[in-house]
Amino acid sequence: MEQIKGIILNGKDYKITETAYKQLSGYLKYIKRSLKDDEKFSDIEIQISVLLDMETEQKKQKIITTEIINEVINVMKENQKIKYKQQFYGNEKFQRKTKTKRNRRKLQRDKSHTIIGGVCSGIARKLGVDPVLIRILFILLALFRGLFIPVYIILWIVIPSDENRINFRKTASL
Repeated sequence: MEQIKGIILNGKDYKITETAYKQLSGYLKYIKRSLKDDEKFSDIEIQISVLLDMETEQKKQKIITTEIINEVINVMKENQKIKYKQQFYGNEKFQRKTKTKRNRRKLQRDKSHTIIGGVCSGIARKLGVDPVLIRILFILLALFRGLFIPVYIILWIVIPSDENRINFRKTASL
């Protein structure tokens, strides 16, 4: 028969076997040495206390055994791995280059905001700017070069329409 000891974690008294006590106190000493911040240590103590409560309730035991301590330590180690991974992948060097939402949109003529053919509004939606800016740019280039009138017509023919796209403004009024 093992001797039963008492331990206080997070202001709560726990009954624990002697071998489990040695194992937990060794783990807590290791954590204390590796952390320089007492606030982080108290957070870890709170986590351990919550995990002990959950494990004892799940196993319907009042006394904490080495089995419960092993489960709690494994969960804590897994949490540390997750935090390490988040810190590692949070670094800008290791982040995956993801396409922004703007780059993933297809270039389509916007039929819901069309004036002539929807080319300017489709380009504006693709670039994420106001369609008025693109229209003014096209008008200025058409006036000074004259070449942009046929370019607009060619774009009107080449760029597909977004007729299959659902327009929530129109459907909401139905």
